[in-house]
Amino acid sequence: MERTKWYRITILAVICFFLTGCSKSLPDTYHEGSDYQYMERYEFLAFHQKGAGVQYFAKEHYLYYLDEGSDTLLPLCGKADCLHDKETDLEKMQECNAYMETKAVNTGIIYCNGYLYYVDSRILSGPVLCRVSADGMKREEVYKWEDTVNIEEWIVHRDVIYYTEHTYLSDKDGTEEQFAIKFFSLTDNVKKPENVYIADKDMDVFTLADLQAYGNFLYFQIHVQIKSEEETTDDNFLDKLYLKMFIYDMKEGKIRELALSDMPKNYRIQRIAFWQDKLLFSPYDFKKEDKDLRTWYTADLDGSHIEVFMEGIEQGLYFCSDGKYLYLSNVNMVLSGKVEGTGTYKIYDKDLTLVDTVTLPFDSSFGESAVGNAEYMYIIYEKAESEKETGGEKETEEESETEWGVSYWDKSKIGSYHGSAFEMTDIKYEG
Repeated sequence: MERTKWYRITILAVICFFLTGCSKSLPDTYHEGSDYQYMERYEFLAFHQKGAGVQYFAKEHYLYYLDEGSDTLLPLCGKADCLHDKETDLEKMQECNAYMETKAVNTGIIYCNGYLYYVDSRILSGPVLCRVSADGMKREEVYKWEDTVNIEEWIVHRDVIYYTEHTYLSDKDGTEEQFAIKFFSLTDNVKKPENVYIADKDMDVFTLADLQAYGNFLYFQIHVQIKSEEETTDDNFLDKLYLKMFIYDMKEGKIRELALSDMPKNYRIQRIAFWQDKLLFSPYDFKKEDKDLRTWYTADLDGSHIEVFMEGIEQGLYFCSDGKYLYLSNVNMVLSGKVEGTGTYKIYDKDLTLVDTVTLPFDSSFGESAVGNAEYMYIIYEKAESEKETGGEKETEEESETEWGVSYWDKSKIGSYHGSAFEMTDIKYEG
């Protein structure tokens, strides 16, 4: 009898372990709600996140939410006596659960397992990792870094934060800098940062960034100028350029470079995409132009088993994915002046059949927009009016208020555009 009871307890314990969301127990596929939302990445940040039946947004110093099926955008604060973004008293502003001391453009937001996270850069102290509950009822400080630390970039994936730490180290000869990628579990009572990668102090680091995660792997890029007394010229530029993409195996704790075998020195892997639980990448050839053709490759998430994915793609084009569709974007070509217009997407389904081509209906001058999830793309819009009619008089630009809100693209219409611009629906913030 006792043996049977012990057996049942053991089985239940095993089942509970696999259902707790522990990152090491989850397979190498995308799990909504706990995983890093790669499809919402705008440059190196995210200003929109999908929660459980709700959409979250970050603008200026505040967090907002939009319930599924609703057309009302609201501050993410559950306090009944709070004025939220209408408050003018600084002390009371800071008491609002939706308030961030740091502007959204400098931190971004990430949703994970019932919490919305952001990093506050404090003036008189080090950065602070904060989180707000999904319903806005609770806000708390999760972790404080030392005041000698700057958090260059960060993501949350399966209840673990991964971040680039830029530290200033004082010594006898002055101040040295240290760049490192670290992580710690958000579910542990005591937060103990561990190292993923530490850049050599002798490296002249430009960036240690481009953090992304999928399955049990973390991806990042380091850009270093190799120190030398020799003057940098067009002839030796590539010899001094240390630009590499690395993959960190979260289970094994090991790092490997993402590269082709016998890759020429003029090739650098600068960008990746995720598609059908695989990795997509293409080396950038510094000796070619953006309109020259190159090959895209597919690989397992750990960078192994590399195969040709698609050939004959212009070097200035990039792939991105929402999990359902694969998009070939020319926005970077537009930004560089190689192509006119606002940008286009060629859209492929899971069988790599070209199902549609769409034109972006908005200006992409600030960079590649987040392609959004499989159902919707969201962007935050602003409509500045230099003047408007008010009671027979015209209001000056200084007196007028800028309208803002969110716009969304309903992707159920993909397949019907045939090169035309897709429509976006505005949800104005009423305040």
